[in-house]
Parts: sequence; structure tokens; C-alpha cells
Amino acid sequence: MTKILLIIHLIAVCCWLGGAIYERIFIVGGIHRAKGTELEASLTKLLLSTVTFFLTSVLTILITGIIMTVSSGYGFLEWTWIGVKQYILLAIILVFFLYIGPRMGRIGKQLKASLEKNEGVDEETRSLTRHNAVIFDIVHLGVLINLILGVTKFF
Repeated sequence: MTKILLIIHLIAVCCWLGGAIYERIFIVGGIHRAKGTELEASLTKLLLSTVTFFLTSVLTILITGIIMTVSSGYGFLEWTWIGVKQYILLAIILVFFLYIGPRMGRIGKQLKASLEKNEGVDEETRSLTRHNAVIFDIVHLGVLINLILGVTKFF
């Protein structure tokens, strides 16, 4: 059972990291290159649609991680390699729900209002999108650190 959970857990991590690389290079990079064109709005919508993908990955990682932690006898939020992984994931979840999520909703509303007026992406929406991209990068770095901790079991 633990091996199956570990495989599901690792698939979710790979999906997250693969999605993060794709998002950063192709979607966010495309948004920057398409500034001022009709393509910019479509790519921004695509960026907004990735939230479901990442949320599914996070919840899969969370659920499988909790089950594996309980079944292997580790504690929660202790100062061990697995505890540090738990703290990082907890921080990622808090940042996502308290910071990224509301801003993504705001970007979506602003984009919808601009498109209803037959306008392109305005400067405020661009600024929010760039800012969120930086926060996404920090969150994705946390996932990479978790991956390194899981592979090395550093301490």
C-alpha cells in the first residue's frame, strides 16, 4: 500500500514540477512576449486555468503525504526532514489560498471586464500577473526543496 501511495505522491510531484516549468517558460514567457496583442489575453486566461491543475496536484500530495506519514510512524511538524517538508507544504498551501488565489480571482475579474469593453489587458492586470508569476516561482522552488529533502533525507 505504501509503495502505491508513494508512486501516486511522486506522480503528483512530477506533474506539479512539469506544470511549473511549462507554465513559466511557455505561458508566462508567452504573456510577456505577447504584450499588447490579442494573444496576451488568451495566454492570461490560460494562466488562470492552471489553478485547477496545481490545486489537484497539491491536494494529492497533501493527502498521500498525510497517509504515508501516519502509516510510517512519523510525527507531524517535527524538526526532522519530513517535518520540514510538512512545514514547506503548509506554507505553500497558505500562500496559495491566502495570497495567490485571491489575486488570481482579481486578475480574472479585471481581464473579463477589459474583454467585455473590447480592450486588451490593462497595465494593472499585467502588473498583478507579473507579481503572481514571481510568487509562483517561489512556491515552485519550495516544491523543489521538498523533492530534494525527500530524496536525500538530509537530516
